[in-house]
Amino acid sequence: MEKTLATSTKKRSSPSPSPSQSTAVNTRATGGSNRRTRQKLWDATVSIEDDEDNEGVEEKIEALQDIVPGGTELGVDALFEETASYILTLQFQINAIKVLTSLLELCEKGEMKFGG
Repeated sequence: MEKTLATSTKKRSSPSPSPSQSTAVNTRATGGSNRRTRQKLWDATVSIEDDEDNEGVEEKIEALQDIVPGGTELGVDALFEETASYILTLQFQINAIKVLTSLLELCEKGEMKFGG
């Protein structure tokens, strides 16, 4: 059984323009200076958003440096590696405390005795 591909003779519509493209299209009739002004405003808006994102990331990194022992002396890459190691260490400590708590509860109930 042979399959054939159907081709459409209908003209494809172009994708909707991005904000900068629509600005260029809309301002061509009014002149280039308006386009440049809008582009500068667009760039400034994007720059402000990037700065705010970077500030949030920097604040989180500083908080992480305060939490992880020795974190203030580490670069970002080493800080992330040390954070992963610190999380594993904390998980092991939690598991050890749970085991010891269970053991002590059994001893208090008299179900387990030490030393004969």
